[in-house]
Amino acid sequence: MYSGKEKRQHERIPTFLPITYSDGNKFFKEYAHDVSLGGLLIKSIDPCDIGMSLDMAIDAHVPIKARGKVAWVKKDDYLYRIGVQLKEMDAYTATDWTNFLNRVSRSTAH
Repeated sequence: MYSGKEKRQHERIPTFLPITYSDGNKFFKEYAHDVSLGGLLIKSIDPCDIGMSLDMAIDAHVPIKARGKVAWVKKDDYLYRIGVQLKEMDAYTATDWTNFLNRVSRSTAH
């Protein structure tokens, strides 16, 4: 279990969002398992290299296109957990992403 200092700046929201991403060579279709203002978690059978740039399309009830950077990768059994930091998103998309996160956060609040 990790016991170091928490590095996340934004609350993670559990979800199950379809995501398509490319590393520049291949396309992948997976799911984001949690999301935040600054990033997301993908689970995949295919690993990614830390620092790799990803072009992403997230189905958040509105199409979210963004560029991300692989921040960390951990192997769990047969899947890789891939932490992606969101790096580039235009202003309109950033507003749509923020609105989506606010809706999901309210619906998962206890």
